[in-house]
Amino acid sequence: MKKISSHKNTSSPFSRIMQKGQSKTGYKARKGKFLMCMSDDDHKQIARLIAKWLDDDRPSTQARFCKNDMRK
Repeated sequence: MKKISSHKNTSSPFSRIMQKGQSKTGYKARKGKFLMCMSDDDHKQIARLIAKWLDDDRPSTQARFCKNDMRK
């Protein structure tokens, strides 16, 4: 027989932490919508920056791996 959990209506620890943080910062839905609007394309810019870093790092990484392969 399965035990019936009484924890169905309780929130997760992460949700509780987020709620505490929101109360400390004075979060309101209007502010949240504004911030989401302002940061709409940030994820695309971050992805481009990471791709650039990876491209810049590739020659030195490839040279390092080639040297290690030659030692074997």
